[in-house]
Amino acid sequence: MLSIGKNEYPSKRTVNLVIHEKTMGSPSRAIPLFLLFIVFLALFVKFGVLNQLERMLAAQSSLKQVQVDLEGYIAYNRDYEEVQEKYSLYFEDYLTEDEAVLQDRLEILKILENSVLNRGKLSKIEIRGNICRADLTRVSLGTVADIMEDLNASPLVKLVTVSTAETEDKDESPEPGHMMTAYITITLKGGQEQ
Repeated sequence: MLSIGKNEYPSKRTVNLVIHEKTMGSPSRAIPLFLLFIVFLALFVKFGVLNQLERMLAAQSSLKQVQVDLEGYIAYNRDYEEVQEKYSLYFEDYLTEDEAVLQDRLEILKILENSVLNRGKLSKIEIRGNICRADLTRVSLGTVADIMEDLNASPLVKLVTVSTAETEDKDESPEPGHMMTAYITITLKGGQEQ
């Protein structure tokens, strides 16, 4: 006979949902990201590393050239002390630049003694730098002209200027031999200009 039992129904115990998930590991996303990473890496290496390395190498090369030049200058000047010692025998290197261009004061006084003192009364002498001022009293105009001529003939003198003033002596008449006061300014050549 036929036995009637329970009906059996198909049963499924798991669900199989087929979904295609796109992850970062998928080639369609990984390849563009990898290429972008390579481009950024190449730019970094080019500008951050290689350019800096080139600059460093150029600076090192320049430094080596400067060191070679410096060694050449040192070798060239190796006998400087000896040359300076010989040079100082002939030149007055103990003077400053300002002192070196000044005329010797004794020479200036010799010029005044030879050209001025024997012709009038010297009331004042002032020497500053290469300018000498001398005040003469009781000299005639002709004597002043002779003094200027003598001073201009000196190789140490660059320029002579004279200003005159009349004396207050009422006794004397204003003649060519009339006595007056002369203010002489002598500009001397620099010590290097002779």
